[in-house]
Amino acid sequence: MEATPFNIGLLDNLEYDDAEPLINDYQDTVINLFANSPEGQSYIKTNSDFGFWIEQLIYYGYCYEGFTLPKMSKNDVQTVVETLFPRKISLSEPEDADKAIPELIAFWQFLKREYKFKNADSILSYLESIKSKFRGIINDSSRFGIAKSFFALGRKSGFDMTDPEEMKAFQVAYNANLLPDSDLNNGDAFSGLGGLDSSIFDTGDNSDYHNNKIPKAKRKKTRDMAKESRKRNRTKRK
Repeated sequence: MEATPFNIGLLDNLEYDDAEPLINDYQDTVINLFANSPEGQSYIKTNSDFGFWIEQLIYYGYCYEGFTLPKMSKNDVQTVVETLFPRKISLSEPEDADKAIPELIAFWQFLKREYKFKNADSILSYLESIKSKFRGIINDSSRFGIAKSFFALGRKSGFDMTDPEEMKAFQVAYNANLLPDSDLNNGDAFSGLGGLDSSIFDTGDNSDYHNNKIPKAKRKKTRDMAKESRKRNRTKRK
């Protein structure tokens, strides 16, 4: 008996509460399909570490804006890539951004061939046009969310922000005004942080680290914030 073909439009007409339990498996399946496709096999030859950016496109597109792959337009992809990614995704190094657009181009080439998505050509043209600009966009501090600004300033001040104890130490030092003035970057995105406490992670601007696994508790909180964000965005578009 042949396996049932994967429904790429699985999330299209579901309410968020019905779709949320399916998202992780949906992401994994789509990435596996890509990995076993001609486009994926070609990409993997020179990029064995892949999948992160595809996962983020699906996650942030759907959870924050209600965009699904079959219905994504060029403008939808642009919103995710130029607004949500810079606001929420923290990179270990600026150059980690350089794999993002090539991975998404290969992915959309796969979607175009396999599923004949009507907007694939315009999306691919957009991705090609932004390839050389993306590192600057995602590392532009004026685009950072609150949590990402917090992480960025902590790292710039010499703290390991992947270590909870170091993060707490940075919070204490910042709130006690123990950091050198040069680290506070008065006038840029960091100067609006104000006093910092754990509530920074309850704003909906959670910052996900590239290539790090997100703890389950933080994933749940992020999903809850995403749900509220999606409701607000859906109301705005009505």
